[in-house]
Amino acid sequence: MKSFDIITLTMLTLAVGAVNADMGNWKDLYTERGKDAFVNKMKEPYIKYQNEEKNPLRSPSVRSFINKLKASNKKKMYPVMLVTALLGAQLEAKLDRKSVPYFYCKKKSKWELIWVNIEDFLPFIIDCWEDNIKLKYDAVTHVYSPAAEGVQVRVRTGIENIRFIDPSGLLKSLTGEYNTIINALESIGYQQNKNLIAAPYDWRVGADSYYLPNGIFHNLKKMIEGAYANNSNTPVVCVAESLGNPVLTLFLNTYVSEAWKAKYIKSYIALAGVFAGAGQTVAGVLSPILDGLPDFIDPNIIRTLARSFGSIAWLFPNAKYWKDYVFLSTPTRNYTASDIGALLEQQSLHGVYEMYLNNKDLTTLQAPNVTVYCWHGIGVKTPNIFQYDSDNFDQKPKVIEVDGDGRVPLPSLQVCRRWKDEQSQPVSYRSLPGVTHVGILSNERVVLDILSVATGGQPFSD
Repeated sequence: MKSFDIITLTMLTLAVGAVNADMGNWKDLYTERGKDAFVNKMKEPYIKYQNEEKNPLRSPSVRSFINKLKASNKKKMYPVMLVTALLGAQLEAKLDRKSVPYFYCKKKSKWELIWVNIEDFLPFIIDCWEDNIKLKYDAVTHVYSPAAEGVQVRVRTGIENIRFIDPSGLLKSLTGEYNTIINALESIGYQQNKNLIAAPYDWRVGADSYYLPNGIFHNLKKMIEGAYANNSNTPVVCVAESLGNPVLTLFLNTYVSEAWKAKYIKSYIALAGVFAGAGQTVAGVLSPILDGLPDFIDPNIIRTLARSFGSIAWLFPNAKYWKDYVFLSTPTRNYTASDIGALLEQQSLHGVYEMYLNNKDLTTLQAPNVTVYCWHGIGVKTPNIFQYDSDNFDQKPKVIEVDGDGRVPLPSLQVCRRWKDEQSQPVSYRSLPGVTHVGILSNERVVLDILSVATGGQPFSD
């Protein structure tokens, strides 16, 4: 099954504005035929971002290795925990609202999927969806909560809910998360919730909230300890993708002790880690910049939501790492990572500024002191520099692309390479030419190596 770049898909589907003229009257979208046309229109500009690799489970080398593992009586099966990416966890909402922003918005509902349900992105309905998924932030308590009253949001848990971002089938084939890796592990005998554990989390909140009682770190620790105990005190192989890597690295560096890691962690597989941030997070908060969107997409809604999500502020470029690298420029000045705070204040983005201040020192540059396998794509054009014709950031900038995996620039992906000199535990580092940010989740070499590491072996290329 082909995989789709999740962040690109999100930027495609997050904000539907005026309906494109060639789609006819907006009322037609509420017919079955119209919905089909809507889905196809949303897919159209982004088919080029699909991972063109064949299903790795059909590869002769993968099948041969799976058969070898299945036939072996001596293979070790370490429990595997899968940590999701930015936008990688399904979210559901329950409404009990006294008022709504528009008369056509629902006031009450049972628990229903809010991320991602394609029908939420239809014209008019998207206005209600935006109001329900947006966050507000308390900089004193570090609590992120729904911006609207009467809205509850929770994460869908369990392995089945991290296979795809859209479970409905409408965009299912384009929103693969861990489906290929789950299928590979299950093919050699892994069992859901026994030795194959899902670790989804609310990807909207900032890292400063992870430490709260019953926060993300509390849950991660509980899940790892549970997997260890449920598998005869066997340490856990942790796999993380994209934002899941700074989440897991920060957890290992700041929340648990060295003795705890030595006991509970077998190894850490880092896929496409955004360890030092990316320039497009800052530009995405400042400007409506998404290139290639269909005419019926309104990037201003995306910008509004990005300004409410602490995770975006946490992914701003790390000033200690990027130093004098220029991410943004206008005719009057250049902006480096060190200028982000002043720029946010200048633009009166006080909420974003508070999130930035409370998250910027929660860095994920340090070695985690566990065995690490760090793999990422390379050689894919990646937006990272944004040039403006004036000092007005409401305009669309010129985008300069650099080397990376299509979403994360290469220097941020390569942070883990430095860990070889910073820790005594082994660090295996590999870059994969032409592999995209999400394509790595269905890459044949990656799937083979995850199977090997999970069963006590080493990556095939090491």
